Amino acid sequence: MVGVSLSNSERIHPSTSKGRPLHRAQEEHRRCGTTAANTHMTRLRILCFHSFRLSGDNMRKQLFDLANLGASLADLATLDFVDGGHRLGDDALPERLQALFPPPYFEWWNAREGAGGTVIYDHLEASLAKVERHIAEHGPYDGYLGFSQGGCVAHTLSLLSMRDPSFASRVPAPRFAILLSCRLSRHTEHSELVAGAAAAPLPLPSLVLYGGKDTDVPPAMTRELMATLDPAGVREIYLPLGGHRVPNLGEEEVAVLRRFLKSVQ
Repeated sequence: MVGVSLSNSERIHPSTSKGRPLHRAQEEHRRCGTTAANTHMTRLRILCFHSFRLSGDNMRKQLFDLANLGASLADLATLDFVDGGHRLGDDALPERLQALFPPPYFEWWNAREGAGGTVIYDHLEASLAKVERHIAEHGPYDGYLGFSQGGCVAHTLSLLSMRDPSFASRVPAPRFAILLSCRLSRHTEHSELVAGAAAAPLPLPSLVLYGGKDTDVPPAMTRELMATLDPAGVREIYLPLGGHRVPNLGEEEVAVLRRFLKSVQ
């Protein structure tokens, strides 16, 4: 694997997406959540957003049981999970997936085409209101972490908090974001904000992880999202063989993740 540093941006383009087993330090982080080296540091508080038609509990499972990303940051951050604003039936997932990811299931929105080629996100307002209430009751949070549709939620919330004064008066902007395999909002009402961020990128320190074999959110879509973020604050982990899943990280990628979090502590 080779890590390449470009200006202030750290980019890792490893030759494989296959994660390695947790090494001893990561096992200790998972068991104890702290080490002597960082007991003087305050853990970051991160609000996590799940993917389409899953839940906060299922995202916790993706991060900690099905991948090593959760264990890799457990001593540096406390993760909180919130469900999407629209609950679905218990048969929302194919039967073959229900044993792995049991109900209940939620979505943040469901996209549909409107008049004149517009795109409308049904249930978006309910989801934004739910996040607003959750942050008011359980916040503040230092940053956001989101996968797939949840990554789009994290980016959209950041965009609204940083560029929409009315929204910003109710929901404070995060200090950083960790974005996994996600794309820009296509909701027509967000088009001006998205265009504005492309012209004047958000000063939001961000770690973006995505895979070259992702067919749900192809790499070009994630790179389009990255173009709305100030490159001085972007760290990138690109997994050439990675698909659309929370990735297992190798040692170099874990090091990038941990350096990023320490830089925003």
